Amino acid sequence: GISGGESLSTAGPIPGHARVSSIMSSVIVATKTAPTIRRPVLSSGTAPRSSLPSHRIVTRRIERVPSASSSSVVASVGTVERREELKGIQTGFRRGGMPLKGGGTLAARLMEGSDVKSATEVMTESFRGSPDERPRARVAKYLLDQLDSGPDEACLVGVDEISDEVVAVVTLSFSQAARGGADAAGSRGVAGSGAKSLPSPADAPYLCNMAVRESARGRGVAKALLGACDELVREMGGADMWLHVRLSDPVATGLYRGAGYLVEATEEKKAMMFFKQEGAGIALMRKELVPGGSNSIFA
Repeated sequence: GISGGESLSTAGPIPGHARVSSIMSSVIVATKTAPTIRRPVLSSGTAPRSSLPSHRIVTRRIERVPSASSSSVVASVGTVERREELKGIQTGFRRGGMPLKGGGTLAARLMEGSDVKSATEVMTESFRGSPDERPRARVAKYLLDQLDSGPDEACLVGVDEISDEVVAVVTLSFSQAARGGADAAGSRGVAGSGAKSLPSPADAPYLCNMAVRESARGRGVAKALLGACDELVREMGGADMWLHVRLSDPVATGLYRGAGYLVEATEEKKAMMFFKQEGAGIALMRKELVPGGSNSIFA
């Protein structure tokens, strides 16, 4: 999903001092329609646009409980060697020269410490006025935690190559543990991605919390960043990507459909208490990145 002008992503509420696997997600309004899911799994979410409340492209988020240290929040998945290899792929990832409407180009790379302030501004702005709006301090805490999340999660930023300004941010998670699932360390007490009825596959990459700076919307930033996410996932050994989006948001669903995502299942009855928007259902969407392939990220 997207938010505000051009935010796309999946997430859940951000607990006070807890690490969250995906922050905001104005898309998590679960429904009662019997879902037709192809395979059992977890879930995620979308973020909001900003100026047009009726056109929020949101993706969902997930919530984590407080932990003594960020390193203890996510249970290790895969061998030490494979995890180091994946972290190297994420750290070295960079896609530049992606053309934008009206001129200019976008670069996508892993978020660095120096990007946190700008990324916080982008995400806070995008979710402002949505059911998933969170205090700036919580957003900053979430993004700071992403700097030390290991290969289970990756936070990418979109940078305008002319102004060198961070204009977009998006989070990807690659394991159930990162999304606060049953195999994560500790007891969560909540669904990892916030939608028990429409879970995404536990071993599949999940897109969440995508947000685009209001001044950069309408230039194709979201589409370019989605393409960069696809490339990173393929390099890591992923075969598909999943997300959630509000059924009531034609802008968001149109963006994802245009990027190659197909609806796997839908729910139309509100089920999650922290999603306050009445009457909005959600769709679980999937994009196949490697035809006939299977996810082997931590294999």
